[in-house]
Amino acid sequence: MKTGPIALLLCAALLLTLAGCGAPRPEPDTRTPLAEPTQSAPQSAEGDETAAAAYAPEPPRSVDTSFPLLAAPFSEAESEAMANHNARRCALMVVNYYYCRCLYADGSRALVRYEIIDNNLRHRTRLVEDCPADYLSEHEGRLYYLNASACPESVTTDGSDRRTELDAACLSLQQQGGTLWCLLADGTLLALRGGEKEALLGGCAWAFVSEQGIFYTTRADGCAHLFDPTARTDVTLTAEAAFDPTVIGTTLYYAADEPDGRHFRALDLANGAQRRAEASFRGEAEFFRDWSGGWLLRFTGLGGAEGQQTLSLSAAFDGAADAQSVPGGELRRCRGIDDVLRTDELFTPDGTALGFELVLPGGGSYPSLAADNQPEKKEE
Repeated sequence: MKTGPIALLLCAALLLTLAGCGAPRPEPDTRTPLAEPTQSAPQSAEGDETAAAAYAPEPPRSVDTSFPLLAAPFSEAESEAMANHNARRCALMVVNYYYCRCLYADGSRALVRYEIIDNNLRHRTRLVEDCPADYLSEHEGRLYYLNASACPESVTTDGSDRRTELDAACLSLQQQGGTLWCLLADGTLLALRGGEKEALLGGCAWAFVSEQGIFYTTRADGCAHLFDPTARTDVTLTAEAAFDPTVIGTTLYYAADEPDGRHFRALDLANGAQRRAEASFRGEAEFFRDWSGGWLLRFTGLGGAEGQQTLSLSAAFDGAADAQSVPGGELRRCRGIDDVLRTDELFTPDGTALGFELVLPGGGSYPSLAADNQPEKKEE
């Protein structure tokens, strides 16, 4: 993501304009959608096995845990990237453009682009039809994402030159400096550089590539690991299955299942200290920023309560007494973080998707609900 000083200034101006003006709605999409090329179907199970055999990586060498495990604390940018990865990011701010997935009233979806003009979102343009746009990122004028077949795909930021990067279904996609890290459906983590493929790990259920190693969980037991691709050494981080691992500073945060539900846990990668929150919750723990740039957590069903609760990361292990509760009736899932801006996907309690909302500090927002987005006719 290329945010940079210009984008931060634009975001600040956008926030100041909207802080006291309610919830303006984006302009309707009036542009004729671009023609969508034929998509290749994901590989069969047999094809996945063949691919795994062709790119089977050398097994990592397990080593004893020895703290500290990190050469330096994670930067704010690294932590934000990891939180976005867990959110299956489908919304992205790049300088004066906002790219996101749009849901329509008939259930269709598309990757769209807004332009920021006079501190407002204008000129919604459909770039790619039938596109969930999960794991969305940008590099040198191209957008990368998983398409409707879960294959890595890219398109220029104006919607032209659409192409499939890898003809294989993936669980996740990560883009770093032009390298695509593809977690194949069979659990193989593959690096794709200029068409060249290199398999790094096998048997992964989840993976995130950082400058200090590859964090991953195993398909066998769900435990979290840290892999050094240079030395090919592997350290086991948790004794139990870890959900949505996220590193902030030197601490690894994750959720673990127990008989009474999930509990939020923390492991200090600097000294091995561990913490466990007493209150249980249902679903996932989500990270996003508050107005000051600090980290907030949102839980579904924290402590057995209905709806969702939000509290500061610093209070996560002190109980939920100061949590702000959101009653049931409309649930949210963070799907994109851009510093203090975030994009939420909205759901009914039974899981029906309602649409998206760009949330700004101070109460302003840009909702884009499926009920307000009528399907558009293609040109004959």
